[in-house]
Amino acid sequence: MISSARSKLLRSLQHKKFRDQHLLFLVEGEKIVRELTDNPQDQRFRIREIYATPQWIDRNAEHVRLTDIEAVEATQAEIKKVSTLVSPQPVVALVSMPADELEMEELLPTPVLAFESIRDPGNLGTIIRTADWYGMDHIVCSPDSTDVFNPKVVQSTMGAFARVKVHYLDLSALLDSPVMKEKAVYGTYLEGENIYETKLGAAPLILFGNESHGLSDRLDKHIQHRISIPSFSTKGKGSESLNVASSVAVLCSEIKRRN
Repeated sequence: MISSARSKLLRSLQHKKFRDQHLLFLVEGEKIVRELTDNPQDQRFRIREIYATPQWIDRNAEHVRLTDIEAVEATQAEIKKVSTLVSPQPVVALVSMPADELEMEELLPTPVLAFESIRDPGNLGTIIRTADWYGMDHIVCSPDSTDVFNPKVVQSTMGAFARVKVHYLDLSALLDSPVMKEKAVYGTYLEGENIYETKLGAAPLILFGNESHGLSDRLDKHIQHRISIPSFSTKGKGSESLNVASSVAVLCSEIKRRN
């Protein structure tokens, strides 16, 4: 049974204010919970408690026992009360936020994806999942971007949030840092050098702008190369632009193809 006090806490975690206050967030679904419990010693994320139906606990009893995580029996109705999903799954987990502290030197040997004012949780979740697919270790977001622990972001990453580190930093301050002066910085625009004809460094930093407004002028001084993904549409003007998550997939593919 999920107590009323616990249920209130779990529901409150739908809001960033309370996630930050408690340093906790909620993970939903069998696949993602299983990923977090597979190797608990290796995880940056510590599961505090699991709330699941008796059927789920029975199916996963040995696994849960080995992880030494408390599994609290709950009805599907109790899970539905704390869930953000239209069709809740039989298990949710209360998870501690990681205590990640970024050392700028970590960003030097690896490609870095940086985002200004990404607001759509689905976009950020897809971006993290794409970065994971292409072996990208770090994403940097401006502080006004959507929170990585937003339930919609967590759900759409399908577990990738546990493998890709997402940092929230002022992008101007990041790009002004002495360490970042050693990286080639590319900005994505509707008009720029064709990405398929652009020379890409082995570990570039690529900036992506807001879904509606693109990159702001304040970052212009930091951008060494303005790049774009050309349209190959043969039917009039074609689509006006690519979704930012789709652009990330194209850029990640090009980086990995060349290195």
